[in-house]
Amino acid sequence: MDTFIEALKNLKAHGGHFNSILVKGVLEGLMDGVLILTQQSKFLHVNSNAQKIIERLTQTQNQFQILGQELRRIYQAIVDGYELYPDNPVVIESEIRDGDDNILRIRARLLQLDAYEQPLVLIVLEDQNHSIHSLATTESKKYGLTPRETEIWLLRRANRSYKEIAAELYISLNTVKKHVKSIRSKLKFYQFQQDSIAS
Repeated sequence: MDTFIEALKNLKAHGGHFNSILVKGVLEGLMDGVLILTQQSKFLHVNSNAQKIIERLTQTQNQFQILGQELRRIYQAIVDGYELYPDNPVVIESEIRDGDDNILRIRARLLQLDAYEQPLVLIVLEDQNHSIHSLATTESKKYGLTPRETEIWLLRRANRSYKEIAAELYISLNTVKKHVKSIRSKLKFYQFQQDSIAS
């Protein structure tokens, strides 16, 4: 097995290489998973959200292999890009899906810290479903949606069709349409209020 993937399999959330409490606090406070590696494939920091995402994906060997291979490919592309173009850093993005239709967005770039001679590799793992859920929850409060409208809005934000929403919530298609119409009118009213305040 690839040593990179083997190291990934045995990861534990840690931040021992960063002495700054501020840096540790920022990295742990992010909603996204954060992996920081040297250019020699040594993991320097793994925040707790990265650990959770990796643990979730290790539930099935196939998904873990896909994640490991994709991370290895991205990592290698960043390192190779730095070797070829040291003055023009590369940023790489990718997405993978797990068996439950969750989307994991992966972003990687170089990270230059004074304590290290060579730039480090920063890999950010974003659970798209978690991000969409957080956004929809915030929007539901902002627009004053009812609990049922919030449920429907969460599913619409996750690109579910009206039929899928109706089936999942055990309600009629017309009820879904009625709630979406109400949500849209609340969105328009909120925008109208914002425009009035700005004028």
